[in-house]
Parts: sequence; C-alpha cells; structure tokens
Amino acid sequence: MRSYSFADRYGPWALVTGGASGIGREFARQIAARGVNLALADIQEKMLPGVAAELEARFAVKARVIPVDLSTPDFMARIRPAIADISIGLLVNNAGYGSAGEFMKTDVGDMLDAIAVNCRAPMALARELGPAMIERGRGGMIFLSSSSALQGTPIVANYAGTKAYNLVLAEALWDELRGSGVDVLALCPGTTNTPAIVKSGACVDNVPGMPFMEPGPVVAEALAALGRRPCIVAGRMNRIAAFVMTRLMTRAGAVTLMGKNTRKLYPEK
Repeated sequence: MRSYSFADRYGPWALVTGGASGIGREFARQIAARGVNLALADIQEKMLPGVAAELEARFAVKARVIPVDLSTPDFMARIRPAIADISIGLLVNNAGYGSAGEFMKTDVGDMLDAIAVNCRAPMALARELGPAMIERGRGGMIFLSSSSALQGTPIVANYAGTKAYNLVLAEALWDELRGSGVDVLALCPGTTNTPAIVKSGACVDNVPGMPFMEPGPVVAEALAALGRRPCIVAGRMNRIAAFVMTRLMTRAGAVTLMGKNTRKLYPEK
C-alpha cells in the first residue's frame, strides 16, 4: 500500500474557516508548513491579507483570502466562486462564535448567529466539499468542537450545544466516510490562549489548575490524530479531566462541576 505524505493526502489546497487569528491561524501555519496551499475564510477582512502574505513568504505556498460572514444564509455564494478553480483536499471547520452568560439573559439573535456559524456553516461546507474528496479517494475534514461539548456547560450553554453538534456530526462522518479515503476528526480543545478567549473576558486565574494551552500544541495534536481516530481532546490534563467527568462522575455531577468552574471563569456574567 502506498504511503501518502500529508500534502499528497490532504492537498493541494486546504480551506480553513476563521483562519485570520487564533487556532485557525495556527492551523493555517502548520498546514502550510506541510506544503499545502491555503484558502482562508474569515469575517476579519483586514487581517486576512497579512496572514496570507506571511504564509506565502515563510512556507513558499499559495494563499488566497475569502472575506465572508458565515452567519449569513448565503455565505456559500462568497466561498464557492473563490475556490472554483482549485481542489480542496482538507477542510478545517474552525470558525466559531459564542458568548458567555446565563441563557435566559442572552440575546436570541446572538445565539442564532452562533448556531449559524458553529453548526450550519460546518455542515454546509462538509456537504459542499465532501463529494469531490470521495471521488478523489482522499481528503480530510476537521471540526472544531470543545471540551464544553462533552457535557452540559452552564453559562456557555448555547455555545456548548453548538460544539456538541460538531462533535457528534464529525464522529458520525468518521464512520460513514472512513472507507472512502476521507478522514474526519472532531477536535475538542479546552481553554486556549486565543484572541477570542481574551475578548470573552474569561478570568482563567479564577480556576486554579485549569489547563490553559497555546494554539500550537492544540493544532499539532489534531493534525497528528487526523486519520487515526474520530475525536481528540487536546492536552493530557484535559484528557484526564474528560475521562473523569465522562467515565467516573455521574452526568449531574459533571454538569454541576462545569457550572461551578464556568461561573468562576466568567464571574461578571
């Protein structure tokens, strides 16, 4: 059996949503380092050209930018023509949106936008790009879930619910597509040092012992796990915590513990 390089298996292009910053930008960097060209889709239009230029200069790959708001119903009308002339071998559904606060006090429109960005967009992109990957007999998809998806997570209830959708969808597609040559992975990071977590006002120091990872190791673990398993919880300590909460604790106990921690993480919410 032929042994494919990363670029052979998942190239020649990767589409990364939310690729302008945070975990998405790190995905773009590590994928480019493996010789795969990048299409970066993000609502942060002003940041995209600089990221693309950096990737091209540093890794000698091609990079194109796709300014797009994934919360809009017609977002594919912006993406489809931007990738019509290239073959996407790897889809990284990284873009995410959400807010912290009690569910009954959170704006409904804000939560619907989170469902659109976190659930509808990844589903639509997977359905759009998957058939060509299957026809080629190779490819990959990564869905950004979250450790909050492993149980109900108070204070970020809607966000956690959207990430649970990504987890379950990715695991199901892993089974449906694994005979086709298309690899699917759900990535469940814990608290990660990104602009989004800083903007959310999270007080990480309020939760002693909570793992706080950098994007680099999170992405490295995901890319290493792609094609090997349906899901990965990033970080050894996060994996231990996930094992305890999902295997050793009752469901009610796990949700209660998460609620205590998120209330400390977001004391003003």
